[in-house]
Amino acid sequence: MSNAVVPTPPGWYPDPSGTRQWRVWNGHSWTDVTRPYAPLPVPVSGASFGLTEFDVLSALRRLTQFGVVAYYCGFALMVSLADHWPGRPEPVSVRFASAALGAAVGLTLIGTVSFAVAIRALRGRWSLDALIPFVNSFVVSYLMSKRIGVGGSDRRVAADIFITVGFVVLCPHAPWVGIALAGVAFTQLARAYALGDFLTGPAASATSTP
Repeated sequence: MSNAVVPTPPGWYPDPSGTRQWRVWNGHSWTDVTRPYAPLPVPVSGASFGLTEFDVLSALRRLTQFGVVAYYCGFALMVSLADHWPGRPEPVSVRFASAALGAAVGLTLIGTVSFAVAIRALRGRWSLDALIPFVNSFVVSYLMSKRIGVGGSDRRVAADIFITVGFVVLCPHAPWVGIALAGVAFTQLARAYALGDFLTGPAASATSTP
C-alpha cells in the first residue's frame, strides 16, 4: 500500500496566517495573491483556477502597485528633462540633469519590465512587442481591454497613443498637457483593476484548506 502524499492542487484557500481572507496556493507554495473573505473567486471560464490565472493576477498586481505609476512618472520626467537639458533654453544644472536622468531611466525601466511581464502573462508566452519600450504599455492596455470585453478597444488604445505622442510634442510649450498623460495612466490602472475583478468573480462555494 502506497504512503505517497497527494499534492494539494492549486487554488484559493483560507489564509494559513489566520487573516480573514483567501490566499492562492500555486501547488508548491503560498503566493501573495489574496482576496477578502467573500464568495470564492474563480476564473470567468468556470474551469479550475490554473497557474495562468495566477501569473496574470500577479502581473496585474505589479502594474497597479508600482508599474504604471513608475513608467509614466519616469516617461514624463524624461520628456520634460529633454526640454531643459544643459545647453538648451532655460536649462537645469548639469548635476540636477544627471540625477534626474538616472531617476527617469530607472522609473521607466521598472515600468517597462512590468508591462513586459504583463504581456507574457496575458498571452502565455514572450513576444517581440513585450520587449519594446513605449509600445508594450499600449499592447498591455489593448490585451486587458479585450480580456474584459471593452468595446472599441482599438479606438481606445489609439486615443491613448495620440495623447501620449501629443504630450511629447506639446510638453515643451504647454506643460499642462501632462494632465492628459495622467489620464492615460489612470485609464490603464482602471483596466488593470477591472481585469483583476473580472478574473476573480464570485463563486458559490469554497475550497478546503491544504
